[in-house]
Formats: sequence, structure tokens, C-alpha cells
Amino acid sequence: MKFSTGVLALVHLLFSAVAACAAPVWHAATEFEIEGRGWTNTASPYHRLPSDAKDRVPESVWGLARHSAGLAVRFETTADRVQVRWTLADASLAMPHMPATGVGGVDLYQRGAGQKWTFVQNGRPVGRENNLAGFDLGASTNAHECLLYLPLYNGVEKLEIGIEPGAEIRPAQARRANLQRPVVFYGTSIVQGGCASRPGLAHVAILGRMLDRPVVNLGFSGAGRMEPGVVGMLAELDPAAFVIDCVWNITDLEPAEVERRVVSLVKTLRAARPRVPIVLVAQSNIRPERHPTPGSMAQEKAAKVLRDAGDFRLAWIDGAMLLGTDGEGTVDGVHPNDLGMMRQAQAMFPVVRRSVEDW
Repeated sequence: MKFSTGVLALVHLLFSAVAACAAPVWHAATEFEIEGRGWTNTASPYHRLPSDAKDRVPESVWGLARHSAGLAVRFETTADRVQVRWTLADASLAMPHMPATGVGGVDLYQRGAGQKWTFVQNGRPVGRENNLAGFDLGASTNAHECLLYLPLYNGVEKLEIGIEPGAEIRPAQARRANLQRPVVFYGTSIVQGGCASRPGLAHVAILGRMLDRPVVNLGFSGAGRMEPGVVGMLAELDPAAFVIDCVWNITDLEPAEVERRVVSLVKTLRAARPRVPIVLVAQSNIRPERHPTPGSMAQEKAAKVLRDAGDFRLAWIDGAMLLGTDGEGTVDGVHPNDLGMMRQAQAMFPVVRRSVEDW
């Protein structure tokens, strides 16, 4: 018995409708790779510092380490649609200058044509619990490679991914060997992601997609001050490069103290990782005439001393390059909006790419 093309199409639609109505099969996100983790010995898979850091770093850093900034779940699925449900650590969903979509939301990207990462949709939180979002990936004969970014300014207690019955989901294939080492970013609220409208638009996340390699986000709002305990923890990591962006959080210090902290940080990292490139980021400012700032000048002075002493794997990025010259790159005069985040990523990309390639 022969069926017409129209009948077959109708049957396919009916099966698709049944699958869409069926209860999804839920998988814990921990079944897949959670990128962006510098350490595995954490109290939760969604914490950014190991359990033993509590007595080694300032209390402010330890509290912010519970935020899931920079963490992302990589997976592959044959499903045309996925759902995500998540429970946040805190009830606070938004800030006066940052929306809930960035503070506590999730972002889904999929690898599209030309191997480029493409934004699919954002999941918006409605409370600490009972957050649910659906994402249409589209029909494909191949499995979809997905990247799910987690909240920037809240923690995650539980995260699950749901697919229709009969579809498959699995950890994504390992990245190529030369792209497996992460770039580690350490710094301020700007590094943590303030004030991107959604997690995938934090400049650290954008750079991760541009470089197509993992990134570790160790931005701590108001607490990127280069303290020895935190720097010592950085030295435990073995990345493709360190990107240090702390000047905004040490502007209260005298220039000589800024220089001392920069030199101490670089020497500590060098003692542990002699060959790993270190990129120092100057202070951003929406006023072009204010560059270079006193903090930036102090940091650059220290960097030049270190370079003159033979550290040729040390680079720095001019703060005047970070936000543009039109004054439109911030939410509040300091923290980048989405435009500012994109400009920062584009300004930093050539230097960071050259650093990891030279490694």
C-alpha cells in the first residue's frame, strides 16, 4: 500500500504533536560537562571556588563564589526542543541596574552554520523556585550542540534539562586538544557580568565563544583586590592565559600600593606557571579624556618593570579601548551595558587570542 507525501507529512506532524505533549524526560545538568569550573572539589558543582577556599579568601569573595557566573552546561541532543528548570540559591532576582534575566536567568546557545555559536533564547526567572523555560532548536538530522549559560549574580541549587521521549541527550564531544585549556579571568563586578542583560552577553562569555574555548570567570563584585589568598588560588590553575582586570576595585589605594600588588600577583603566578601568558586590563572609563586613569598608569608602570626584568609573556590592554568614545557603553557610568560588553570583548579579543596562540 502506498502513502502520498501529504499523508506521510501528516503522520509526521501527528507524531511530533504527540511528542510535544508528552511529559519531558528530565536529566540533571551534572550528567553533562559544566564548563567554567576551575576546581572540581567544590561544595556544589555550581560554586566557583573549592571548599577549602573559605578560610583562605576574604569573606566577600567566598560569598560571591556561590554565584554561578561563567558556568555553562555543554551537551548534545537530537531533540528539536529542550526545556530547562532551575532553582536559585537566593530569592533576589534583580538589582536596580541589572535585570532578572542577567541576575538569575539562563541563556541557551547552539552551534550553527560555520560552527558559530547562535543565541536561541533566554530563560527568565519567576522566583527562587519553579523556574521553567522552553527552547526551540529546530529540526536537524544531526545532534544539536548546545551551551547553556547559568546566572551571573545568583547561585544555582538545582538544574535539569528536559527532552521529549525518544530523543537523545549526551555530553558534548570534547573540544580539540589545543582548545581545551581555559582562559581564566579574575577581577571585579564587570568581570562577573555586571550589568549584562543576560548571561551570554557578559564579555567573558562573549570572549569564550569568540575564542571557542572554555573560560573561567573569577569576577567578584567589589572584591577583585589582588589579595594574596585569592592570587594563591589562581596559581593553582593551569590555563591557556590569565586575564587580570582589577583596577576598578583598587582605586582607593595609593599608586605605589597598586604597583606592589600587581608585581606581587604576577610574581606569584609566575612562580607556579612560568610560561602561561598574563594579560593585565586597564581601567575602563566612559570619558575618553580621563585615560589613562591613575590606577591604570600604576598598573602599566608595574607591568613595564616586569617586562624589563624579562617577563615577555606579559601583555596589557589599554582602558581607552574598552567602552568606545560615545559614552553609550554603560548602565550607570561604570558597569557596561550590552553594548559596552560587546565592545569590551572586541577590544580584548586580539590581545587574548595572540596570548593563547603564542603559548
